Amino acid sequence: MMRVRKMIWFLLTLIIFSGNNLQAQSATLEPEPGFTEYATYYISSFDLQTGASNFQLFRFRLHSSSYPVYAKIVFNASMISPALGIDSEITIVELETASFQMSADIILDNQDMSTTTTHLIDVSGNTVPLSISINDMITSSQFDEILSSVITTGRLADGVYTFEVQVYSGSSEDNLALTDSENINLVVESPSYISLESPGGALEDTSLTEIYNTYPLFIWYPQFCSQCEAEIRIAEYERGIHSSINEAIEDQTMLPFDQSAGWEFVGNVTSFQYPVSNARLLEHNKIYVWQVRATLPTTVGEQEILSPVFAFKIGDIGGANPVPAGVNPVIQVLGQALSSDQFNSLFGAGGVLEGYTPTGNIAINGDAASESDIMYLINQVINQNASIINLSVEE
Repeated sequence: MMRVRKMIWFLLTLIIFSGNNLQAQSATLEPEPGFTEYATYYISSFDLQTGASNFQLFRFRLHSSSYPVYAKIVFNASMISPALGIDSEITIVELETASFQMSADIILDNQDMSTTTTHLIDVSGNTVPLSISINDMITSSQFDEILSSVITTGRLADGVYTFEVQVYSGSSEDNLALTDSENINLVVESPSYISLESPGGALEDTSLTEIYNTYPLFIWYPQFCSQCEAEIRIAEYERGIHSSINEAIEDQTMLPFDQSAGWEFVGNVTSFQYPVSNARLLEHNKIYVWQVRATLPTTVGEQEILSPVFAFKIGDIGGANPVPAGVNPVIQVLGQALSSDQFNSLFGAGGVLEGYTPTGNIAINGDAASESDIMYLINQVINQNASIINLSVEE
């Protein structure tokens, strides 16, 4: 058990190297490419017998402006994990390297390091002896909680892990002083869902979630990391043809337009404005379904998370919107943000903008914008997330 315990502490402290600016006197830690962040850290990516890892977690060049330089590094890891009943910060482990002498740059790569590592090779081919000792660790009972979570889920327990790096350096191994200290907070969170916000909901509730905009704004909330990428697909639900919304979403899509694509890539965003081009036109009095897929990086490769499927109906435009069918998409959406009286006074018979068609030359706060950009803002007004203060049209 003690051996396994030491191995787990070492694999936890691998993350310590990431995102910190290590310095030992004039030494610096230069990214090559630095730290690679993942949404989930799976224990299967590590060898618990040696602490070795089989994925790229970090790669740095340890550099000094002058040599030789003597240094040692102290690693401290602490955590807060409500999932484990740990509500206040506790120390996981504190590790300390023996002092070592640098005579040239050293490449630090997590895949080259484990508890069996006895040396590193610097860029000049010199052997640099390296050893690690444990100064402190959490109690056995706290360790058993973490170990149980790791065995059950295969990954580190959700929580906030704080890692601190202290660098001691000097002209000799007997004359080392603290020259730098950096820390990083790493939130470990197991992604589990994507919550769709609007439009729509359950198929049975389309009368309650009915919209009248054929260019809706899709909004979702991912319980994810910041670097996750999203894709969306939208399809028509046809009663008598589709037995469920799940069957409909797998059928011919309105978006993406290309049926061989399957999904429309939208990037690291949480909302999407239905486009005015490269998509099939949505129609009134029809029901549509939509779904979001997120791809996130983990230490065992990319992992995909699917949202549930939402259904929404686009109602009869004549019953709720004064805008005639077939007009410019921007005018259609604007008709949803204004009352009937406001819209008719501007665009109706005798209105100052009767017959007006946007030229496509649009600016928002003085910056050039697209039709999709202005439709996004108008949809914000429709969804009561923004209000119109001033609108001007230049001929």
